[in-house]
Amino acid sequence: MTQPPLPEGGAPGRTAIGLLRGLVSHGVEVRAIAARRAFSVPGEVPADLPVEVVDVEPPGPMRARLQRVTRPLGELTGAFSERVREAAADADLVHLEETETVWCGEGVAKPSLVHLHYLARLDRGFGAPWNKQFREVLDASRAERTALRRNRWVVASSPVVASELRRDVVVAPLSLDPSLYRLALLDGPATAGLIGTAAWPPTAAALRTLVEEVWPRVKAPEASLIIAGRGTERFGGIGEVGSSREVFQRLSLLLFPLPRGSGMKVKVLEAMASGVPVVTTPAGAEGIEPSDGVIVETEPDRLAAAASELLTDEAARRERGGAARAEFERRYSPGPATEPLIELYRRMLA
Repeated sequence: MTQPPLPEGGAPGRTAIGLLRGLVSHGVEVRAIAARRAFSVPGEVPADLPVEVVDVEPPGPMRARLQRVTRPLGELTGAFSERVREAAADADLVHLEETETVWCGEGVAKPSLVHLHYLARLDRGFGAPWNKQFREVLDASRAERTALRRNRWVVASSPVVASELRRDVVVAPLSLDPSLYRLALLDGPATAGLIGTAAWPPTAAALRTLVEEVWPRVKAPEASLIIAGRGTERFGGIGEVGSSREVFQRLSLLLFPLPRGSGMKVKVLEAMASGVPVVTTPAGAEGIEPSDGVIVETEPDRLAAAASELLTDEAARRERGGAARAEFERRYSPGPATEPLIELYRRMLA
Protein backbone atom coordinates (compact mmCIF):
# COMPACT_ATOMS: atom_id res chain seq x y z
CA MET A 1 0.00 0.00 0.00
CA THR A 2 1.24 3.47 -0.84
CA GLN A 3 0.07 5.01 2.46
CA PRO A 4 -0.73 3.74 5.97
CA PRO A 5 -4.44 3.03 6.57
CA LEU A 6 -5.56 6.03 8.65
CA PRO A 7 -9.06 7.43 9.30
CA GLU A 8 -7.76 10.96 8.64
CA GLY A 9 -5.00 10.05 6.20
CA GLY A 10 -4.90 10.72 2.49
CA ALA A 11 -7.59 9.27 0.26
CA PRO A 12 -5.63 6.02 -0.31
CA GLY A 13 -5.21 5.64 3.45
CA ARG A 14 -8.92 6.08 4.15
CA THR A 15 -9.97 3.60 1.49
CA ALA A 16 -7.31 1.15 2.64
CA ILE A 17 -9.22 0.74 5.90
CA GLY A 18 -12.36 -0.26 4.01
CA LEU A 19 -10.37 -2.62 1.80
CA LEU A 20 -8.69 -4.43 4.69
CA ARG A 21 -11.82 -4.71 6.82
CA GLY A 22 -13.73 -6.02 3.84
CA LEU A 23 -11.18 -8.70 3.06
CA VAL A 24 -10.97 -9.80 6.70
CA SER A 25 -14.78 -9.98 6.90
CA HIS A 26 -14.72 -12.45 4.00
CA GLY A 27 -12.27 -14.69 5.87
CA VAL A 28 -9.11 -13.72 3.98
CA GLU A 29 -5.90 -13.91 5.99
CA VAL A 30 -4.29 -10.57 5.16
CA ARG A 31 -0.77 -9.33 5.69
CA ALA A 32 -0.60 -5.70 4.59
CA ILE A 33 2.59 -3.68 4.11
CA ALA A 34 2.14 0.10 3.90
CA ALA A 35 4.66 2.77 2.98
CA ARG A 36 5.08 5.80 5.24
CA ARG A 37 6.73 8.64 3.35
CA ALA A 38 7.69 12.21 4.11
CA PHE A 39 4.29 13.54 3.04
CA SER A 40 2.26 10.86 4.82
CA VAL A 41 -0.23 12.11 7.40
CA PRO A 42 0.96 11.24 10.93
CA GLY A 43 -1.15 8.90 12.97
CA GLU A 44 -1.53 5.37 14.28
CA VAL A 45 -3.00 2.56 12.20
CA PRO A 46 -6.14 1.08 13.85
CA ALA A 47 -4.98 -1.71 16.13
CA ASP A 48 -7.30 -4.32 14.62
CA LEU A 49 -5.79 -4.04 11.14
CA PRO A 50 -2.98 -6.45 10.12
CA VAL A 51 -0.59 -3.78 8.84
CA GLU A 52 3.17 -3.43 8.90
CA VAL A 53 4.28 0.16 8.25
CA VAL A 54 7.65 0.65 6.58
CA ASP A 55 9.33 4.07 6.50
CA VAL A 56 10.45 5.09 3.01
CA GLU A 57 13.08 7.76 2.60
CA PRO A 58 12.84 10.01 -0.47
CA PRO A 59 15.51 9.31 -3.09
CA GLY A 60 18.39 11.69 -3.56
CA PRO A 61 18.53 13.92 -6.64
CA MET A 62 20.67 11.54 -8.71
CA ARG A 63 18.66 8.46 -7.82
CA ALA A 64 15.40 10.32 -8.48
CA ARG A 65 16.55 11.27 -11.99
CA LEU A 66 17.63 7.69 -12.70
CA GLN A 67 14.32 6.31 -11.43
CA ARG A 68 12.37 8.61 -13.73
CA VAL A 69 14.10 6.94 -16.68
CA THR A 70 14.15 3.31 -15.55
CA ARG A 71 11.29 3.05 -13.04
CA PRO A 72 8.87 5.99 -13.16
CA LEU A 73 6.96 6.47 -9.89
CA GLY A 74 9.54 4.12 -8.40
CA GLU A 75 9.95 5.66 -4.96
CA LEU A 76 8.82 2.40 -3.33
CA THR A 77 11.72 0.41 -4.78
CA GLY A 78 14.54 -0.53 -2.48
CA ALA A 79 13.92 -1.55 1.13
CA PHE A 80 10.13 -1.32 0.86
CA SER A 81 9.83 -3.51 -2.23
CA GLU A 82 12.33 -5.96 -0.70
CA ARG A 83 10.07 -6.24 2.36
CA VAL A 84 7.12 -6.97 0.07
CA ARG A 85 9.06 -9.73 -1.68
CA GLU A 86 10.01 -11.28 1.67
CA ALA A 87 6.40 -11.32 2.81
CA ALA A 88 5.23 -12.69 -0.55
CA ALA A 89 7.25 -15.85 0.02
CA ASP A 90 4.64 -16.99 2.56
CA ALA A 91 1.57 -15.74 0.66
CA ASP A 92 -0.79 -17.39 -1.81
CA LEU A 93 -1.15 -14.23 -3.88
CA VAL A 94 0.04 -10.62 -3.92
CA HIS A 95 -2.29 -7.61 -4.14
CA LEU A 96 -0.57 -4.42 -5.33
CA GLU A 97 -2.71 -1.41 -4.38
CA GLU A 98 -2.26 1.57 -6.74
CA THR A 99 0.09 2.16 -9.64
CA GLU A 100 3.13 3.12 -7.55
CA THR A 101 3.34 -0.38 -6.06
CA VAL A 102 3.94 -2.03 -9.45
CA TRP A 103 7.71 -2.12 -8.92
CA CYS A 104 7.19 -4.08 -5.69
CA GLY A 105 6.04 -7.05 -7.76
CA GLU A 106 9.43 -7.53 -9.43
CA GLY A 107 10.78 -11.01 -8.72
CA VAL A 108 7.60 -12.19 -6.98
CA ALA A 109 6.82 -15.76 -8.03
CA LYS A 110 3.22 -15.70 -6.82
CA PRO A 111 0.05 -14.71 -8.67
CA SER A 112 -0.32 -10.93 -8.39
CA LEU A 113 -2.89 -8.28 -9.22
CA VAL A 114 -2.63 -4.52 -9.47
CA HIS A 115 -5.50 -2.22 -8.48
CA LEU A 116 -5.58 1.03 -10.48
CA HIS A 117 -7.54 3.78 -8.75
CA TYR A 118 -7.37 6.23 -11.69
CA LEU A 119 -5.50 6.93 -14.92
CA ALA A 120 -3.28 9.99 -15.13
CA ARG A 121 -3.99 10.71 -18.80
CA LEU A 122 -7.72 10.98 -18.03
CA ASP A 123 -7.18 13.37 -15.14
CA ARG A 124 -5.27 16.01 -17.10
CA GLY A 125 -3.65 16.51 -20.46
CA PHE A 126 0.06 16.24 -21.14
CA GLY A 127 0.43 19.93 -21.93
CA ALA A 128 3.59 21.39 -23.43
CA PRO A 129 6.64 19.08 -23.37
CA TRP A 130 8.73 21.59 -21.41
CA ASN A 131 6.21 21.88 -18.56
CA LYS A 132 6.29 19.96 -15.28
CA GLN A 133 2.79 18.61 -15.96
CA PHE A 134 4.01 16.87 -19.11
CA ARG A 135 6.71 15.03 -17.14
CA GLU A 136 4.31 14.05 -14.36
CA VAL A 137 1.63 12.67 -16.69
CA LEU A 138 4.24 10.92 -18.83
CA ASP A 139 5.83 9.24 -15.78
CA ALA A 140 2.46 8.12 -14.45
CA SER A 141 1.37 6.81 -17.85
CA ARG A 142 4.59 4.81 -18.23
CA ALA A 143 4.11 3.30 -14.79
CA GLU A 144 0.51 2.41 -15.67
CA ARG A 145 1.66 0.65 -18.84
CA THR A 146 4.22 -1.28 -16.80
CA ALA A 147 1.50 -2.32 -14.35
CA LEU A 148 -0.61 -3.69 -17.20
CA ARG A 149 2.31 -5.44 -18.83
CA ARG A 150 3.51 -7.17 -15.68
CA ASN A 151 0.21 -8.26 -14.17
CA ARG A 152 -2.17 -10.74 -15.72
CA TRP A 153 -4.90 -9.68 -13.29
CA VAL A 154 -5.96 -6.04 -13.13
CA VAL A 155 -8.59 -4.34 -10.97
CA ALA A 156 -10.09 -0.91 -11.70
CA SER A 157 -12.01 1.33 -9.32
CA SER A 158 -14.61 2.28 -11.94
CA PRO A 159 -16.04 1.10 -15.28
CA VAL A 160 -14.54 4.19 -16.96
CA VAL A 161 -11.02 3.24 -15.90
CA ALA A 162 -11.67 -0.39 -16.86
CA SER A 163 -12.89 0.53 -20.34
CA GLU A 164 -9.71 2.51 -21.03
CA LEU A 165 -7.48 -0.47 -20.30
CA ARG A 166 -8.83 -2.56 -23.21
CA ARG A 167 -8.38 -5.94 -21.57
CA ASP A 168 -10.12 -8.23 -19.10
CA VAL A 169 -10.42 -6.11 -15.97
CA VAL A 170 -12.34 -6.64 -12.73
CA VAL A 171 -14.18 -3.59 -11.41
CA ALA A 172 -14.09 -3.29 -7.63
CA PRO A 173 -15.24 -0.02 -6.03
CA LEU A 174 -13.32 1.79 -3.35
CA SER A 175 -14.66 1.45 0.16
CA LEU A 176 -14.83 3.27 3.48
CA ASP A 177 -15.61 2.00 6.95
CA PRO A 178 -19.08 3.37 7.79
CA SER A 179 -18.43 3.14 11.54
CA LEU A 180 -16.00 6.05 11.16
CA TYR A 181 -18.66 8.41 9.78
CA ARG A 182 -21.42 9.96 11.86
CA LEU A 183 -24.59 10.99 10.12
CA ALA A 184 -24.77 14.73 9.50
CA LEU A 185 -27.77 16.45 11.07
CA LEU A 186 -28.71 18.44 7.95
CA ASP A 187 -30.65 20.92 10.08
CA GLY A 188 -30.06 24.56 10.90
CA PRO A 189 -28.72 27.00 8.31
CA ALA A 190 -28.14 25.29 4.98
CA THR A 191 -24.49 24.93 4.00
CA ALA A 192 -23.00 23.70 0.76
CA GLY A 193 -19.37 22.72 0.69
CA LEU A 194 -16.41 21.16 -1.02
CA ILE A 195 -13.22 19.74 0.47
CA GLY A 196 -10.05 18.85 -1.41
CA THR A 197 -6.42 19.64 -2.05
CA ALA A 198 -6.10 22.62 -4.37
CA ALA A 199 -2.66 21.49 -5.53
CA TRP A 200 -4.28 18.62 -7.45
CA PRO A 201 -5.28 20.08 -10.85
CA PRO A 202 -8.69 18.32 -11.17
CA THR A 203 -9.67 19.54 -7.69
CA ALA A 204 -8.45 23.05 -8.48
CA ALA A 205 -10.59 23.03 -11.64
CA ALA A 206 -13.63 21.97 -9.60
CA LEU A 207 -13.00 24.74 -7.06
CA ARG A 208 -12.66 27.32 -9.79
CA THR A 209 -15.88 26.17 -11.45
CA LEU A 210 -17.67 26.23 -8.10
CA VAL A 211 -16.75 29.79 -7.09
CA GLU A 212 -16.87 31.35 -10.56
CA GLU A 213 -19.70 29.57 -12.36
CA VAL A 214 -21.93 27.54 -10.03
CA TRP A 215 -22.22 29.27 -6.66
CA PRO A 216 -23.07 32.71 -8.14
CA ARG A 217 -26.09 31.02 -9.80
CA VAL A 218 -27.36 29.34 -6.62
CA LYS A 219 -30.65 30.85 -5.50
CA ALA A 220 -30.64 30.20 -1.77
CA PRO A 221 -30.18 33.55 0.02
CA GLU A 222 -29.79 32.05 3.49
CA ALA A 223 -27.29 29.38 2.45
CA SER A 224 -23.55 29.59 2.95
CA LEU A 225 -20.56 27.97 1.26
CA ILE A 226 -17.61 26.23 2.95
CA ILE A 227 -14.45 25.36 1.04
CA ALA A 228 -11.80 23.42 2.94
CA GLY A 229 -8.52 21.71 2.23
CA ARG A 230 -4.87 22.43 1.68
CA GLY A 231 -4.32 25.44 -0.58
CA THR A 232 -7.99 26.42 -0.84
CA GLU A 233 -7.35 29.89 0.59
CA ARG A 234 -6.89 31.21 -2.94
CA PHE A 235 -10.48 30.20 -3.65
CA GLY A 236 -11.81 31.83 -0.50
CA GLY A 237 -11.52 28.63 1.51
CA ILE A 238 -10.51 28.03 5.10
CA GLY A 239 -7.41 26.02 4.20
CA GLU A 240 -6.23 22.76 5.67
CA VAL A 241 -8.40 21.16 8.34
CA GLY A 242 -7.62 18.50 10.91
CA SER A 243 -10.57 16.27 10.10
CA SER A 244 -12.42 15.85 6.83
CA ARG A 245 -15.10 13.89 8.69
CA GLU A 246 -15.85 16.91 10.85
CA VAL A 247 -16.23 19.09 7.77
CA PHE A 248 -18.97 16.79 6.48
CA GLN A 249 -20.79 17.22 9.81
CA ARG A 250 -21.15 20.92 8.94
CA LEU A 251 -22.51 20.37 5.44
CA SER A 252 -26.05 20.12 4.11
CA LEU A 253 -24.77 19.33 0.62
CA LEU A 254 -21.57 18.37 -1.17
CA LEU A 255 -21.39 20.58 -4.26
CA PHE A 256 -18.67 19.17 -6.50
CA PRO A 257 -18.64 20.50 -10.10
CA LEU A 258 -15.67 18.46 -11.31
CA PRO A 259 -15.01 19.08 -15.02
CA ARG A 260 -12.51 16.25 -15.49
CA GLY A 261 -11.00 13.40 -13.49
CA SER A 262 -10.90 9.62 -13.41
CA GLY A 263 -11.65 6.96 -10.84
CA MET A 264 -13.96 7.06 -7.84
CA LYS A 265 -13.86 10.24 -5.78
CA VAL A 266 -13.37 9.57 -2.09
CA LYS A 267 -15.02 12.85 -1.07
CA VAL A 268 -18.24 11.65 -2.71
CA LEU A 269 -18.05 8.37 -0.78
CA GLU A 270 -17.41 10.31 2.44
CA ALA A 271 -20.45 12.49 1.81
CA MET A 272 -22.61 9.41 1.21
CA ALA A 273 -21.25 7.71 4.33
CA SER A 274 -22.11 10.87 6.30
CA GLY A 275 -25.65 10.98 4.91
CA VAL A 276 -24.93 14.19 3.00
CA PRO A 277 -26.58 14.52 -0.43
CA VAL A 278 -24.32 15.17 -3.40
CA VAL A 279 -24.68 17.40 -6.46
CA THR A 280 -21.91 16.71 -8.93
CA THR A 281 -20.94 16.05 -12.54
CA PRO A 282 -20.51 12.72 -14.36
CA ALA A 283 -16.78 12.90 -13.58
CA GLY A 284 -17.53 13.48 -9.89
CA ALA A 285 -19.94 10.53 -9.77
CA GLU A 286 -17.67 8.15 -11.67
CA GLY A 287 -18.02 4.62 -10.33
CA ILE A 288 -21.11 5.51 -8.28
CA GLU A 289 -24.30 3.74 -9.26
CA PRO A 290 -27.26 6.09 -9.90
CA SER A 291 -29.32 6.78 -6.78
CA ASP A 292 -31.50 9.47 -5.21
CA GLY A 293 -28.62 10.51 -2.98
CA VAL A 294 -26.35 11.69 -5.80
CA ILE A 295 -27.66 14.20 -8.35
CA VAL A 296 -25.64 14.34 -11.55
CA GLU A 297 -25.72 17.35 -13.87
CA THR A 298 -23.30 18.80 -16.42
CA GLU A 299 -24.00 22.50 -16.93
CA PRO A 300 -23.34 25.12 -14.22
CA ASP A 301 -26.92 26.43 -14.29
CA ARG A 302 -28.37 22.95 -13.76
CA LEU A 303 -25.88 22.18 -11.00
CA ALA A 304 -26.86 25.45 -9.34
CA ALA A 305 -30.57 24.71 -9.72
CA ALA A 306 -30.20 21.27 -8.11
CA ALA A 307 -28.18 22.79 -5.26
CA SER A 308 -30.72 25.58 -4.78
CA GLU A 309 -33.57 23.10 -4.42
CA LEU A 310 -31.81 21.13 -1.69
CA LEU A 311 -30.47 24.16 0.15
CA THR A 312 -33.96 25.66 0.42
CA ASP A 313 -35.84 22.44 1.24
CA GLU A 314 -34.79 20.68 4.44
CA ALA A 315 -37.15 17.75 3.89
CA ALA A 316 -35.73 17.13 0.42
CA ARG A 317 -32.14 17.13 1.55
CA ARG A 318 -32.97 14.80 4.45
CA GLU A 319 -34.60 12.39 2.01
CA ARG A 320 -31.65 12.61 -0.38
CA GLY A 321 -29.15 12.27 2.46
CA GLY A 322 -30.88 9.15 3.75
CA ALA A 323 -30.80 7.67 0.26
CA ALA A 324 -27.08 8.44 -0.02
CA ARG A 325 -26.27 6.64 3.22
CA ALA A 326 -28.44 3.65 2.33
CA GLU A 327 -26.77 3.30 -1.07
CA PHE A 328 -23.35 3.62 0.55
CA GLU A 329 -24.08 0.78 2.96
CA ARG A 330 -25.47 -1.40 0.18
CA ARG A 331 -22.61 -0.98 -2.30
CA TYR A 332 -19.56 0.75 -0.81
CA SER A 333 -19.23 -0.52 2.74
CA PRO A 334 -16.34 -2.99 3.18
CA GLY A 335 -18.21 -6.27 2.70
CA PRO A 336 -20.07 -5.55 -0.55
CA ALA A 337 -17.25 -3.50 -2.08
CA THR A 338 -14.68 -6.28 -1.73
CA GLU A 339 -16.86 -9.10 -3.10
CA PRO A 340 -15.42 -8.68 -6.65
CA LEU A 341 -11.92 -9.01 -5.18
CA ILE A 342 -12.83 -12.21 -3.37
CA GLU A 343 -14.11 -13.73 -6.62
CA LEU A 344 -10.92 -12.64 -8.39
CA TYR A 345 -8.75 -14.16 -5.66
CA ARG A 346 -10.53 -17.48 -6.19
CA ARG A 347 -9.86 -17.30 -9.94
CA MET A 348 -6.22 -16.48 -9.37
CA LEU A 349 -5.70 -19.39 -7.00
CA ALA A 350 -7.51 -21.76 -9.35
